[in-house]
Amino acid sequence: MKWQPGIIFRSKEEFKDAVTTYAVHTGVGLKLTKNDKSRVRFKCKEGCNWEIYAAPVKNQDTWEVRTIIDKHTCSREFNNRLLSAKWLGKRIESKVRENPNIQLKQIVAKTKEKWVVGISKDKACRAKMHANTLLEGSVGEQYNMLNLYCAEILKSNPDSESLTPSRVIVPCFQRLYMCFTSCRESFKVCRPIIGLDGCFLKGQYGGQLLTAIGRDPNDQMLPIAYAVVEVENKDSWSWFLSCLARDINHPNITYISDQQKVRLNFFI
Repeated sequence: MKWQPGIIFRSKEEFKDAVTTYAVHTGVGLKLTKNDKSRVRFKCKEGCNWEIYAAPVKNQDTWEVRTIIDKHTCSREFNNRLLSAKWLGKRIESKVRENPNIQLKQIVAKTKEKWVVGISKDKACRAKMHANTLLEGSVGEQYNMLNLYCAEILKSNPDSESLTPSRVIVPCFQRLYMCFTSCRESFKVCRPIIGLDGCFLKGQYGGQLLTAIGRDPNDQMLPIAYAVVEVENKDSWSWFLSCLARDINHPNITYISDQQKVRLNFFI
């Protein structure tokens, strides 16, 4: 980029991103020396006079380059401190979209090959997480939309059961139970046997997935209900089985569990 006074940016973040891109591509070791509501200043490392200063335009939301000394007398930096995981995540977004299982060492190698900059595997991991957030959305935002999702499920599947108990004072996700009407009605013509199992949810917030599976007349698996709970214990299983028993309303059900040396003390 050819820097000169008077260049306008739509926001401070856009200006900082442009300087970071310039620093990574040219391999110079810039430092952010001032960063507040009224000014942003970048300087090169000690011994180099390169400097850029930007400030907001009066009565506007834009930022303008006020001062620029565009002359370097320094050598190239291999470990660029301005290259953040957020900046790198934007650049590898297309790579993660094409290959969601891309390895961290591949990200490290591609960064070194393209920009001649070295990064750690930890930064590569955070960059990949940011790229996934850009592609799939924030996990926290998806939890905030959970009530809307349950409302759509009940709208498109009448008589289905969807429970999301949470605290009243401070809204906080605790558990989710889901039982579709079609699955519940299909179980009525199946053998009265239900298999129970649970597994870990790998992700930012963790949790446990509890499932209830039956066998249809074709001897195929029939998902009856599932729940997302905070932890797999007696309380969460009792809650899940209570919801399941209320939905199925069958007098004689045989439950099969993979638990060892544990008797399932639950009666419908």
